[in-house]
Amino acid sequence: MDSGQLVWTIVIIVVVLVVIGLVLFFGQRRKKEKDHERAETLRQSAADEQLNARESEAKSARAAADAKQAQVDADRLQEEARNQNAEAQSARASAQEQANKANALDPNVETRGTRDGDASEAGRDPLRDPDQPTQSNPSGGTENGGRHRDEGVTGH
Repeated sequence: MDSGQLVWTIVIIVVVLVVIGLVLFFGQRRKKEKDHERAETLRQSAADEQLNARESEAKSARAAADAKQAQVDADRLQEEARNQNAEAQSARASAQEQANKANALDPNVETRGTRDGDASEAGRDPLRDPDQPTQSNPSGGTENGGRHRDEGVTGH
């Protein structure tokens, strides 16, 4: 081998090493660019997911607030229902009291043996004269002065 061939062999080896170096250099550079693009895509995806998570949290907070408002409304309606029920019971008691007073004043109404102050056929004494007021007799006799209805007029 002569010196010319040796020089050309060294030049070819150097050129091959430079080409390999350039390929590696640009390959690394290209890999870094791809990694950077991939990182940007991941960052954008993470930002989108974070935005979705905040939106979901806001919806959850709204739902919780709506539930609390619904509970407050339900409590308010229950209180209103209790108040109206108490008013209705009071009105019913007042009406019953007035009916009882009216029955007490009316001599034609029998109040003995009735329920809720209403006169009923089952509570009427069949021997009592409806035109006679009810009298109590401590001696244990009948309410009409010791006379039965058929005895009062005939005097048996």
